[in-house]
Amino acid sequence: MDIVGNLVILAISWFLLRLEHKSLQNALGLNLSIYRLLQFMVGFLATVTLAVLVHYTYAVAANFTWVLRANISPYTLVLNVYAALSLVLLQELLFRGYLLYQGIGLLGERSANFISAAAFGMYHWFILGVFGNPFLMVWVLLTTGIWGLMFAYAFSKTHSLALPVGLHFGWAFVDKYILSDSGQSLLVPVTSIHSRYPNTIESIMYLHLPKIAFAVLVIILLIKSRSLVSSRPKYK
Repeated sequence: MDIVGNLVILAISWFLLRLEHKSLQNALGLNLSIYRLLQFMVGFLATVTLAVLVHYTYAVAANFTWVLRANISPYTLVLNVYAALSLVLLQELLFRGYLLYQGIGLLGERSANFISAAAFGMYHWFILGVFGNPFLMVWVLLTTGIWGLMFAYAFSKTHSLALPVGLHFGWAFVDKYILSDSGQSLLVPVTSIHSRYPNTIESIMYLHLPKIAFAVLVIILLIKSRSLVSSRPKYK
């Protein structure tokens, strides 16, 4: 269903932009160029590296190992790439696509980015099933919202979805389909008699703080940088 959602959002965005005499290429940076591919790859490799470091650090702390899953087929790997990329594209088009593009024109970059980040965090209340639990709602809003803010600035500073999609896809792919206990991952955790379950503080320190720190660092670098493209699209 993600591919259907992507096509629907793209079609609606294309139609609304056509009414304004604009294009997806100019407004959302949806053009196949070496520069956009480079932006995607930089984001992808950065969060793949982060995800691998976080998961292996946690494995060392909990004293378990990651082992290649037996009998996993290339077809399964292709399906996993497709599933992860489709979901990422759906979320990026929804939260960092036409609506953010228009929001920047109406409200300014900072306000629009923070609203987009808040909406992204609240969206995860329902995805993660924490709605109704005040403590978890605040925690999810913080941890997913800061990444939503990173994705929003990645869009507003590059004027393209290439970098935010790369950043989002790198983490999502490793976290769910490479190093995970979800039943679909390439590597699975194997415990021993020496394995232990880290407490809540340790889990936050090993799993969440590195992600938050990474997002904050990227946001600061993006804010302090100049526009990362030669020509700026007209938001108004």
